[in-house]
Amino acid sequence: MKNNASIYIISGILSVALLGYLLFNLDWNTLKTAYAEIHWGWLGMALSAYLVNITLRALRFKNLIYSRPTRWLDLVPVSALHNILMYLMPAKTGDVSYIFIVKDRLGISIAEGSATLLAARLYDFVIVASFLAFILPFAESEMPVWIYQSSVVFCLVVLLGAVAVFTFLRFRKPPKISDKKPSAEKRNLLTRLVTTWDRFLAGLQEIQANGAHLKTAVLTAGIWACVYLNFYSATQSMGLSIPLYHIVIISIVMIPLTLLPLQGFANIGTHEIGWTSVLVAFNYPYATALAVAAGSHFVLLISVLVSGGIAFFGARTIQSLTART
Repeated sequence: MKNNASIYIISGILSVALLGYLLFNLDWNTLKTAYAEIHWGWLGMALSAYLVNITLRALRFKNLIYSRPTRWLDLVPVSALHNILMYLMPAKTGDVSYIFIVKDRLGISIAEGSATLLAARLYDFVIVASFLAFILPFAESEMPVWIYQSSVVFCLVVLLGAVAVFTFLRFRKPPKISDKKPSAEKRNLLTRLVTTWDRFLAGLQEIQANGAHLKTAVLTAGIWACVYLNFYSATQSMGLSIPLYHIVIISIVMIPLTLLPLQGFANIGTHEIGWTSVLVAFNYPYATALAVAAGSHFVLLISVLVSGGIAFFGARTIQSLTART
């Protein structure tokens, strides 16, 4: 708890510092012009894309949960709340909230929640790398050399790593996990950690044994297509035409930035750094790139809160109505 408190305090200070830098260095005229001519149709598309993204994530979790059948509608509020917390909280602490939300609402064990969350992230990396590998041959001539080479390395590491993980799980002999409580002598920290790790790996093997790889991969592809469409629509709503493959590169750069142990709340700073660095690398003026980053960040924040709220309360309302009938 003390470590979490320290992270939040430092992240809060960092948020204020980065926000101050942004306010002092932002080209307000560029941003004002963009918002003065806002394209509401594209803004609606950004919100819709994120709403579909939330529902697809719920369907993916339904597909990954292995202990018992779960209703998709029951997972939509879980997915909505998880997405809001994942975006607002720093250092990926919000991502872990899924484990506790699904335990509280659906009674899914910590081990199974951890296994399904890690499996979802594994598929995320595989699909992102696959999308990037697909566009690289078409965009190589327009990419700076260092971005192209880094992208190739990223694709190779992720795809080969995924093959290694799936192979390990396929041929690993499932451990015999006893449901009996250990005696007092054996109830030590190391024993508990080993047992938890075995349950976790057993969960991943159970997910793999269900053979739903293709369906999960298709759902994950849909999730990331919605992410790209949200980003693309955000820029289009401001009257800015940014090629789609730039958006894909930006989303990949954002992955390691959001994994940093210290960052601002609601991705303040990391969003602007990721977007600005990629756009500048593609020869956008710094002032324009920073304005685009700030504008897209605002649209993304609105998408998270509005679409997440619609998904959460909409699913809860449907659940209440169906319970009465």
